[in-house]
Amino acid sequence: MPPTPASHDPQTPRPPLRARILGIDIARGLALFGMMATHVLPRMDETGDLTAVALLQGRASALFAILAGFSIILSTRSALAHTGGRGWAAASAGLVIRGALIALIGFALGELPSGIAIILVNYGVLFVIAPLFLRLPTWLLGVSAWAWFLVTPQLSHAIRSSVDSGFADSGLTVPAFSNMHMADTWVGLFLTGYYPLLQWVGYILLGMWLARIDWSDLHRRITLLIAGGALTTLALSASALLMNMRGRWELDSLYGEESVTGVHTYVDRVIMLGAYGVTPADSPWWLVTAGPHSGTTFDLVQTAGVAMAVLALCLLLGPLLGRGPALVHAWLSRPGSMPLSMYTLHICLLALGEMTALRTVPWLDTQTEWFWVNVVAVIVAGLVWTGLVSRRGPLEAVLTAAVRAVQRSVLGDGLDPSGGQTPADDRSPPDCQNPPDGARVSGPRRPQPPPSA
Repeated sequence: MPPTPASHDPQTPRPPLRARILGIDIARGLALFGMMATHVLPRMDETGDLTAVALLQGRASALFAILAGFSIILSTRSALAHTGGRGWAAASAGLVIRGALIALIGFALGELPSGIAIILVNYGVLFVIAPLFLRLPTWLLGVSAWAWFLVTPQLSHAIRSSVDSGFADSGLTVPAFSNMHMADTWVGLFLTGYYPLLQWVGYILLGMWLARIDWSDLHRRITLLIAGGALTTLALSASALLMNMRGRWELDSLYGEESVTGVHTYVDRVIMLGAYGVTPADSPWWLVTAGPHSGTTFDLVQTAGVAMAVLALCLLLGPLLGRGPALVHAWLSRPGSMPLSMYTLHICLLALGEMTALRTVPWLDTQTEWFWVNVVAVIVAGLVWTGLVSRRGPLEAVLTAAVRAVQRSVLGDGLDPSGGQTPADDRSPPDCQNPPDGARVSGPRRPQPPPSA
């Protein structure tokens, strides 16, 4: 049985709020650097074998989406403390304005030649959608999340196969101001893109459910760790079993290919390197794969399981690291405390890296060197900003100010959206989750199937 929701009994012992938030910031930092690795470093080597970076594909993005659900709950708890409909209205207005601003930043970053499939527009829409679920009881959030993972991949396949008989090798449109008028931009956002909202809503529902649970008990955190590992193992094992029993033969036969030692087929490439958001719609057997960014039930469950395990580890380590010197974790937690700003910096650096002049710099001529430039820049920026200016990142501060202004207008001039708490007590994790990993779109096209036999 899942853990019970957090108790509001003031006598219940809890670890310090800072320690709990530190664990979440560390989780964000891990996802941030994992995303940066898959953006820059190769996922497959010259021999055709997957690198260690490939293990991060799809998983950092799931972690960020689940942490988005965490932030939705934590950043609205003060507004929801106000009784009556105005509390929900203020919380909802705050999420809508937050989501709109995140999406606008995403549209702007989409104009840069970064070679990355920007996720901020998708994330912004997730925040706009979130008020629909704010009033759901905790148990229903959990049931809805797992039901979402089960149902929406099949629904997506049914819709795509009905409007397009077979897999279309369509381009992937990165949301930007210049293509807002294009239907493909919005169809991709909800159905066919790299981060299809139809399936991804399940991640924020899972995060909202987890955020409602009191993780101050050590046994619950250990249970979360075990449950995450078990779900990942179950999903990957079930997918492998179904593929080996029938799925692999069906898919290889569909494209007239045979597996040859040392040669990757089209099916191999989709399973190993990803399906760019959704699988082809030409066979229902694609739905049993668990490849990165395939959007199948098996993919959603295994990535959610990994995210749960990582979150559990971070919640276990947070109180321990919080008692030691900050330098032990600051290089990871400080960038993780301002994910929107650090992700934006990363995208800008990647866009600069596309400039011809930078390609001639001797110590920037390999992917590994360029990766470490990004890592060092993000760590230094995070440490300097939080040490000299504010614990909130610059973009996070703008969003927070806008949200509080909107909430004050909804609650009335005499009511404080923070519920009377001090800034230290009300310091919830940063409100935007970083975009995920493995989203390079240089040559933005889906994997190309072989000519029909």
